[in-house]
Amino acid sequence: MWRRSIKRGPLVAAAALAVCSTAGAASLTNTDAESQTIIVTEGGVKRELAIQAGETVTLCNDGCFLTLPSGDRRVLGGAEAVDIVNGSPVIKQ
Repeated sequence: MWRRSIKRGPLVAAAALAVCSTAGAASLTNTDAESQTIIVTEGGVKRELAIQAGETVTLCNDGCFLTLPSGDRRVLGGAEAVDIVNGSPVIKQ
């Protein structure tokens, strides 16, 4: 019995870490009919992210800056839900 609980311990810890690491993350949904490319600046590092039509991605665990195709820039704290509508951000939360 002791051995069984030792084997499950790391799995339970990994699952808890996965849930906690995305709990404060922002979600970004592309509602447009075409793919959109955004620039995400997180921790001083910029990266381009292509989001397909209808796709939802999770990002910005600890806050970030978004630059959208429309040129709009937004600061996210990490728990917002954002839709891309006609290339512009609409923050729902």
